[in-house]
Order: sequence, then structure tokens, then C-alpha cells
Amino acid sequence: MKQRNGGRGLALGLGAMFAVACGGPAPEAANTQRTAATEATTEAFPPADAGGIEGVIAYAGADPDVAIPLAADPACADLHGGPLETEKIVGNAENGAGHLGNVFVYVKAGLVPRSYPVPDTKPEIDQSGCVYLPRVVGVRVGQPLLLKNSDATIHNVFAQAGANPQFNHGLPYSGMSFEKTFDVPQVMVTLKCNVHPWMTAYVGVLDHPYFAVTGPDGKFTIPHLPPGTYTLEAWHETLGVREAVVTVEKGGVARVAVGFDEGPAR
Repeated sequence: MKQRNGGRGLALGLGAMFAVACGGPAPEAANTQRTAATEATTEAFPPADAGGIEGVIAYAGADPDVAIPLAADPACADLHGGPLETEKIVGNAENGAGHLGNVFVYVKAGLVPRSYPVPDTKPEIDQSGCVYLPRVVGVRVGQPLLLKNSDATIHNVFAQAGANPQFNHGLPYSGMSFEKTFDVPQVMVTLKCNVHPWMTAYVGVLDHPYFAVTGPDGKFTIPHLPPGTYTLEAWHETLGVREAVVTVEKGGVARVAVGFDEGPAR
């Protein structure tokens, strides 16, 4: 388990856990992967009524990451003073609990259909040091994603087919970039580099703004939620998904803890 700022995570013997501070009846299973614009409302809810969700993702498994052989591309080897690891498990250890980064957490069900303006900001993914940085991002449908190459070696961005069509865009020189938008929700779009097969990134595409990506401390925040009961889904690239039902009170903050062990679950 590796933390990108130089710390090293530690997989601790933590049983899979699932605790929600504010409970409530589970909503009917409903997939938020929708584009029902005709059913959406533009009516705003009072900002003073908004609440939020704060949470932490724990990990109770071993560290499966291994060193990547870089001899095939001297440019990649020159960018690293030590070994580069696969970094599928990223996190840290704190107070006897292992935490998991790069988890995409989003409201899967419970939202009233509503139209949300697309932000002006452009999330970025950089090919830097022969890895994708960041490894996991979230964007809105129709929001531009900036994809860059900062390395003095050849890269490309290959998006595997899913709800959105696949694409393959070459970035052979340092400083090159392009923008990409996605037309429909998809959790997740997988990005690869065909030149360096260990390079992988994931893009969560949603038609609403209620999502987050955990840092190495496993923490996430989803603000500005209308009061209601929601199903959260926490997605990890190798460990699968976990769900939690959480109730957000008017002006309140609901707290949730979700645990992953070594086995994937759906």
C-alpha cells in the first residue's frame, strides 16, 4: 500500500465494517445512471436546508502492489529514483486502522431528478512519471476532462468501451494535451496507455455533483445535499463496491464508515 507523498500504508487486521451514523429506511433500488432530462426539475432547494456527508473508507487486507520493471523504457526509469509500484492499493495507517485512497464514492440512489449546471472547471489527468496522476477522478456529463502528457516519452490515452464509446488519442510529446467530454453517466471509464501497460486511470462520469474521491487518509466529503435518504456506492478498482444507506437531515452532516477487505464484492 503506497502513499504518493512518500508515506507507506499498512494493511492492518481490520474486519470488514459498515457503520452509518444517521440511519433510515433503505430507499428502493434505483440507479442514478440516468439521463432523464425530461423528468428533471430546475427548482432549487433552499441552501440553508442543505446538509452533507462525511466519511472514511477503511481497508483490512494485505498490500498486493509489486514493483514494475522499467528497463524497457529508459525514459521512465530515469524519472524514478527507486522502484515504481503498481499502486492499486493506496492509503495509510492511523490509530490502528488502515485507510484506502482512490475510492470513488457517489450518491447512487435517492436524489430527486433535477438539472444541475455543468461546472466551468476542467478536471485534469496528467501522464507524469509514466503513471496517470491522479489515478481516479470524477467528472460531470458534458464537463471537459483535460488529458496531458508531461513526460519526455511517448504516451497515448486509450479509453475502453462502455456506456461511452472507446477512443484512442496519441500524446507522443511532452506538453501535448487534449480535452474530452462524456455524453452519458458511467462508473467507471477505464483509461490505459498502450505503450506502458501498467498505466491505468479511472473516470467516474455522473449527471449530478454528489461524488468524491478519497485521499490516502480514506476520507471524503459530499456537501450541499438536500435532506433525504440516499444510497452511497463506494467503488475501488480491484476490491469491487460497497454500499451504505445514509440519511441527511436539514442542515446536518451525516457520518459514514465503509470497510473493504481483500475480496471484491458487488
